[in-house]
Order: sequence, then C-alpha cells, then structure tokens
Amino acid sequence: MIRQPLHSIFWSFLRIGAGAFGGGMAALPVFDAELVARRRWLSPAETAEAYAISQSVPGVIIVNFAVLTGLRLAGKRGALAAAVAVALPAFFVILALAVLVAGRWENRWVAAALAGLRPAVVAIVAGAAIRLGCANLRSPLLWLAAAIGAGLMLSRLLAPVPLILLGAAAGLAIHLIRRKKEAAP
Repeated sequence: MIRQPLHSIFWSFLRIGAGAFGGGMAALPVFDAELVARRRWLSPAETAEAYAISQSVPGVIIVNFAVLTGLRLAGKRGALAAAVAVALPAFFVILALAVLVAGRWENRWVAAALAGLRPAVVAIVAGAAIRLGCANLRSPLLWLAAAIGAGLMLSRLLAPVPLILLGAAAGLAIHLIRRKKEAAP
C-alpha cells in the first residue's frame, strides 16, 4: 500500500461527497471516476469490494465507503479525513435546504423539483449497476447469479442484507470447493 497524502484524500472525498447525489448505488460512478479513473488509487475490483462491504454493514454507504477506502489509503487518519470530507457537502446542502424549504414541502415548485429528481436518480443507479456488473461479472454463471439475486430482491422475497450474506456464503463455498479440488491428487 502506498500511503496517500491526507490533503489529497480530503479533497478527493470532498469532490465525491459533492457529486454523489442519490445515495449508495448512485455514488458508485462518482467513486469510480475519482478513485479509479482520475487518481488511480483503487482498481475497479477494489472499488467493488469496498462498496460491497460498505453496503453490508449498518450506516450511510458513502461514509462507510470513505472510511474503508481512507483506511486503505492512509490508515486511521486517512479514514477520518475521508469520512469528514465526504459528509461535509451533504451537511451543508441539508442545512441550506432546512433553512430554505422547511415547512414548504407542499409548495408546488419544491414538489415539482423533487419529482424531477426521481427519474434522474433511477437512471444513475441503473447505470452504476450496469457498470459494476460489466467490471466484475466475468462469467455467465455470475451474471445469472446477479439476475437471480436482483429478481429475488425486486420481488421482495429477499432483503438486501440476507442477499449479501448469501452471496458471501456462496463465494466462500466456491473457494473451499476449489481448494479441495486443487489439493486432491
């Protein structure tokens, strides 16, 4: 691990926090653009791994991701710098909205703006899912597993956390089977 300067981590995660509208999955393209393409601090596989871990533990996904990545890049101080930086833009936007919009949620202009944001967020999430799949699903079996998982989740037969745990268990089982096959004469 090459330790990155704290100020670089801070500014990168401030950029991520400022550009990551729509929450967890919508932030994935921003992570990829800043940390993989621009900075080259992470590979697409490392980004997907950190994202999967961030999504599988309680808390805000983008902050969880910042902590994990900051820890990887510069230890505990990097984790703190990344977490603070990624949260600052949202803090200030929410503060401004609370001052400007509080008590006006029923306003037709506010309602219209929020209604226009919904399809944009759906498009961002769909694009991130496709990019994540293309970068990490290297076989038809993995694409099938992802499709089945999505179907189970969308049909509400399985919640995200059990799905993540099931995926981790399947990955461990496959790893153990491969190790046994390699060890056999």
